Amino acid sequence: MPVSREDGLDVSTVKKETLKGDLSPGLVAQIISRNSDTGGGHMVVHVPAGWSNPKGYASAAQDIYVLEGEMTCGGEHMVAGCYSFIPDGVAYGPISSPKGCRMIVFYGAPFEFKRSDANKPGAKVERLRLNEKTWKTDWEDPMKKMVEKTTWINPVTGQPGRPAGCFVKVLRWDKDPEEQIALVSQAGGFIDPGTEVHPHNECLYLIQGDCYIGYTYDTKAKDQKKVDITLTKDHYLSRPPGIYHGPVTTKGGVFWITYMSDGYHGIFNDVAEWPSMVERYYGGQAKYHETRV
Repeated sequence: MPVSREDGLDVSTVKKETLKGDLSPGLVAQIISRNSDTGGGHMVVHVPAGWSNPKGYASAAQDIYVLEGEMTCGGEHMVAGCYSFIPDGVAYGPISSPKGCRMIVFYGAPFEFKRSDANKPGAKVERLRLNEKTWKTDWEDPMKKMVEKTTWINPVTGQPGRPAGCFVKVLRWDKDPEEQIALVSQAGGFIDPGTEVHPHNECLYLIQGDCYIGYTYDTKAKDQKKVDITLTKDHYLSRPPGIYHGPVTTKGGVFWITYMSDGYHGIFNDVAEWPSMVERYYGGQAKYHETRV
């Protein structure tokens, strides 16, 4: 189920559009990725101050994370850092936002909203998870919960692992179909010194901080590389299977929300020149460019 590829999308450059369905005027969204098989995708939704909408359900399952502002949904007060999973056909609301808010939404099928006080017949109401406060969830070592396979070798232990300085909160992990939503934090000075490639979709929205990626290239076109990609707040990455990326570092730390169409599987390849690439970034000399080798 391939997503569209974005190697460092500045979301502020994406046009805003009106969503389909029975929604009050004023609500707009930036579609930042689409899935060519399912019709689903990822979007940033902008709720204007004073906006409200009656109760209803969507044609697509939604993972919702509040980025900024606040809103009320069916009596639940949601602020930045709150997460919800709403299965398709499950009625939610009414919704209101006196001051406005901004949310990222991962949706699993073509999106359309229908006003209704009742759930759509057959909707899986038992899977509804509304207004979970993610700051109450502990950070974990990704090797304990998120990572299913990695070929990175810890230079101290000689065992497969992940570089130190990365922490996760897995918000949802379903097996049928396989999907994983997680918050990922990498400490300031974190370095992942190689490139890695995944056999699954991997999408990341940068909520806060900075990130540097030395190389990005497709396994089918290894001679075409994007070099020195620098990302900051509200940048987005979307990778179908087979995209090499790395080395990775962050100066001041970085905070992501991520989507994967599988448990994390990472195939690691050494990058001999990673020290000079990281030093170039820390010294302010990294300049994005594309190259053919």
